[in-house]
Amino acid sequence: MLGEWLLIECVHEEPTVMAIGRKPVRLLPLQKVLRNETLKATRRLTNKVRRSGQRYEEVSRTRGEHLIAEPIVNATDRIYGIRIWVGHTEIEIPQPPRSGAWDWNLDKMTALFTDEIYDIYAVAPERRRTEITRMTALRHMTFAEDEGNALALALHADETTVYQDTWPIVRDDGIAREVNFCARGTTLDGQRFVSGLSIDVSAGRDEPAPPVPPLFSQAVLEAELDVPGVYHALVDPKTLIAHRWLGAEMPGIAWELTGDPDRDPALHSKDIPVARAMVRGLDGGPACGQLRLRGTSGGWVVVQVEAKRVLLTHDSDAVAVLVRLSHATSTE
Repeated sequence: MLGEWLLIECVHEEPTVMAIGRKPVRLLPLQKVLRNETLKATRRLTNKVRRSGQRYEEVSRTRGEHLIAEPIVNATDRIYGIRIWVGHTEIEIPQPPRSGAWDWNLDKMTALFTDEIYDIYAVAPERRRTEITRMTALRHMTFAEDEGNALALALHADETTVYQDTWPIVRDDGIAREVNFCARGTTLDGQRFVSGLSIDVSAGRDEPAPPVPPLFSQAVLEAELDVPGVYHALVDPKTLIAHRWLGAEMPGIAWELTGDPDRDPALHSKDIPVARAMVRGLDGGPACGQLRLRGTSGGWVVVQVEAKRVLLTHDSDAVAVLVRLSHATSTE
């Protein structure tokens, strides 16, 4: 493992190995993965960086050893991970795979991203905001077979929750990559969070990941979504906040935080009772109606809504609402 960047996860107290180079590891304790001098050095560097919060570098000419440790912090400067490189002094140090820390606020249904996370997705500086909607956080993901399980876990996350997977993404520059991420349930300042790390595990740095033939379920979903003028979103039935778009975003609808409350995503206050009545009616089957959603111009856009209940997993309590949006008939 000499000469490979290690990604050490430390959202909770015990640090674990998350990746060796670009190869994901199933969050195993250090002693389960590392051996001998590499284990000793990794333990020492991890403890040092967690105490100081600072990058550390050490060169020993007598031992011919070069050590580097870099903290990976979340948006509030909590250390969630450490990049560690242990190698010989004569070895050229490779660039580490892009990685970063993030948080999902489960009570507000927003996400906190860092510049390192935005670098993974090649997001332009003017589009970067610390707090974003869940729809924005998931906008780069193309399709993941296990997405339902991940969203279901987030509904009931606590300190025992742990999850890890690799999902395909398309960056803002159009390049497809694969990102491995780990998530742990946390409590920060009295609010429930899912917190974790992400790492780009595709070969190279900016080369497209090899295309993978679609799964049957993916092909069926893409065919269902491919209807001109119709847009689909997955919505939380309790909060009426959307998890993410399925397919293209509906033009003219505000779904990203702007910092201006008059332009942020919203459902018209007079239509909230209508939306909740539609959700209650889903026990008997699909429901239809018209709702006013905030437009990107700040006004209200009238949309036709068709909604039906879907299971995120086989657990009947893990549900979402699949919403079809169409025909923005008028604005106010």
